[in-house]
Amino acid sequence: MIFRPLHCARVLMLLMLFAAFRAPDSAAADALKPEFSGFATLGAVTTDRDDMWFMRYGVNYPGSNDPDFSPDSLLGLQASLRLLADNDVTLQALVMEDGRNSYDPRVTLAFFRQTLAPGLSVRVGRVRAPFFMLSDSLYVNYANPWVRPPVEVYGLNPFNDLDGVDFIYHARIGDLDAEIHPYYGRSTIPFPQGKARLEASRGINLVLTQGSFSLHFGHTRAQLEIEYRDPQHVALAADLDAAGLGSVRSELAGGDGRASFDSAGLQWDDGRWLVSGEYVRRRADRYVTSSSAWYVSVGRRFGAFTPYVSFARQILDEPIARVALPASFAALEADWKAYLTSRNNAQGSITTGGRWDLSPTAALKAEFTHARLDRNAWGSYFPRGNVQTNPIGGHTANTFSLSLDVTF
Repeated sequence: MIFRPLHCARVLMLLMLFAAFRAPDSAAADALKPEFSGFATLGAVTTDRDDMWFMRYGVNYPGSNDPDFSPDSLLGLQASLRLLADNDVTLQALVMEDGRNSYDPRVTLAFFRQTLAPGLSVRVGRVRAPFFMLSDSLYVNYANPWVRPPVEVYGLNPFNDLDGVDFIYHARIGDLDAEIHPYYGRSTIPFPQGKARLEASRGINLVLTQGSFSLHFGHTRAQLEIEYRDPQHVALAADLDAAGLGSVRSELAGGDGRASFDSAGLQWDDGRWLVSGEYVRRRADRYVTSSSAWYVSVGRRFGAFTPYVSFARQILDEPIARVALPASFAALEADWKAYLTSRNNAQGSITTGGRWDLSPTAALKAEFTHARLDRNAWGSYFPRGNVQTNPIGGHTANTFSLSLDVTF
């Protein structure tokens, strides 16, 4: 059974009441003590270009302010409540700009967890979508060394929450700590003038840890639905229909897509050096590109200060549609190429930055990124002007980011 956010909250409240009546008075008094925590980021980003804005696709709406506070700033609150000795509930709410320029609070976690056996637990409700090595700390920016995870990699799958069920099993294999994490569910995200949905998302993760070193592997498959309602899509779809190319239009949006996502990551942290890297690959038969991406990051701690450098790259493997317009429709060629470019986020970048730990619960970060967009791509940017007369593909951009991250 898949739970929606409101249903999750109601179910969790019923479970709390059930536990209070079921447990002895003294046990209930000890168990029903909620734990509260929170996290926040105040971030600003600016670029040296007047023809494009920095944007985290699937996360925030393209902003017109410079500096722009919307890509990274957020506030999150979390409450956990142990019901009985072997189960608990967690609720998390987040305030952050979404893809529709809204700051309405939204539920990002709402699950009931039950221990089934030593080392084995099940969670039902809204959980974090575990597509990346750092998915669990994706919103808690204090836990990450950078201002934000590399957008080339983490922008390739913007689905962060999963409504469904997952199992987490911890085991000891020789000198290795192993975590096996199968899951099933659905997820929806809004973006400018449209939305995307994963249905029947099923996958499995494996994490192996030995001392300072850890490895992550993940694989998932899902049904993909995307609705585009932006003017560029609407105009092109109308032109394709008028030209009798409805079969081409069906490749651009709809509810019949299939997608898979694979990830592999490593991290080494001995207290002084911090080395991490990930490789991810998205495959889709329509609606979005099939792309690959990677990053490598190295940092060195000098007391409270940690300088770092990161290299990242996203590569287009297959365009959003694998059909070519017939030569007789040359009049649509320019619009067709512009449309494919707008759905391509391929770019490469180098980032240098530093983190200053002000206290055990606060960190100040600053970083400079030099990015080069692929020739027929928008990369992690959004054009300010006419994309036909002033394309941004192939250009370079320098981006400066500053953030204050806290936990409480």
